Amino acid sequence: MTTANAPTPTVAAPTPTAQHPADPAAPRRGLTVLIGLTELWYSAAVSLPLVLGLSQRIQELAPHDKTTVLGLVTALGGVTTILVTPVAGHLSDHCTGRFGMRRPWILGGALVGLVGLLLLALAPDTVTLAAGWVVTVAGYQSLVSALTAVVVDQYPPQRRTRVAGAFSMCNLAGVVPAMVLASALPGRVTLQFALCGSLALAAAALLCLKLPDRRLAAGERPRAGLRSVAASLVVLPRGARDFRLLWTQRLVVSFGYAMISAYSFYYVQARLHLNATEGIALVGTTTIVTTAASGLAAYLAGRWATRLGRGRPFLLWATVAMAAMLVLKALTADVSMVYLYSVVFGAALGAYYTVDLGMVTQVLPDERDAGRYLGSFAMAKNLSMAIGPALAPAFLSLGRDPVSGGDNYLVLFLVCGLTTLAGAALVPRLRVR
Repeated sequence: MTTANAPTPTVAAPTPTAQHPADPAAPRRGLTVLIGLTELWYSAAVSLPLVLGLSQRIQELAPHDKTTVLGLVTALGGVTTILVTPVAGHLSDHCTGRFGMRRPWILGGALVGLVGLLLLALAPDTVTLAAGWVVTVAGYQSLVSALTAVVVDQYPPQRRTRVAGAFSMCNLAGVVPAMVLASALPGRVTLQFALCGSLALAAAALLCLKLPDRRLAAGERPRAGLRSVAASLVVLPRGARDFRLLWTQRLVVSFGYAMISAYSFYYVQARLHLNATEGIALVGTTTIVTTAASGLAAYLAGRWATRLGRGRPFLLWATVAMAAMLVLKALTADVSMVYLYSVVFGAALGAYYTVDLGMVTQVLPDERDAGRYLGSFAMAKNLSMAIGPALAPAFLSLGRDPVSGGDNYLVLFLVCGLTTLAGAALVPRLRVR
């Protein structure tokens, strides 16, 4: 992507410490495939407990307080994600180990994540289960922090959006192998977790064998200390205008999505008058449709944006399309509209996350701290996912829904649509194209 004919951004010039290949068309053959494979199994390993595993285990251990316990455990996971992601990224930026900057965090994170999954599966009580989920999240967020930074380390700016397309596609598709394992091994949670975690570890090991990771010499960078670790939690550095705008946009767009994502099942029951079995079947089918549309759009948007050298039109189209679908869903109660929403919203979401990630890699305040800043960028989505679902009940309780007469999904979806539209309003202010 090229820079727009606008005043020069007040962003510190990136320091090119990453060893990008001389030929921008070529980082090492097969590396993108291995990055995508690792991202796929990381996503699967995190999705499997969230989709079914945690709820099954909590129902076994605390059947009378399962909803309260599930809320507390997932909240602990959210806090862990928010804290670990930027800190792990920052520590990998300063890693001077003999195995390189990113390899120890990718492989170590996958190993810690597997240990956490096994602890989850074998936990004799809810306290141990909560500890297992915290370990799982800490391990896999350490992995993904370093993995995202590899895109900056190994690829020149003009190729990053294309690589981000493959990266995002695999992240979105991770729920598919998770659901396959859950369906193929019903009730066998320990085996599900062990297989999924082991495959994530194997993918990480293959990537580490292929990755030409940079080794920082002792003294080349100051050691990470308590002060620098605390500074890594400051998500919006001064002067980095486009970085701040992209961070804010991701926060509000993800917020709009997060508020409704957990309520799909209740929505179809209320608006379409479906029983539990019919509701589960419809939500399962539309989830697959959304995942397929998201993955395909993520891949294509990455390629097209790279070819055009422009990302802003994709961000604008995606955010406006998402807002329109949210408003449409607020006003309708028809199964065909639910499928239309799944396809269009899914495609727009996949395109948005791909181009958004590709663009932010080009406006980092300092590429030497790619792990830190990409971890901070991920926090925008993580904060939304942690806070959004908790706020949704307040909007649902504002009067009666004019369609169903129950919880007010009209207000909830309109608020989400307006929030997403606010993200679209930030696109013209970006200086990066």
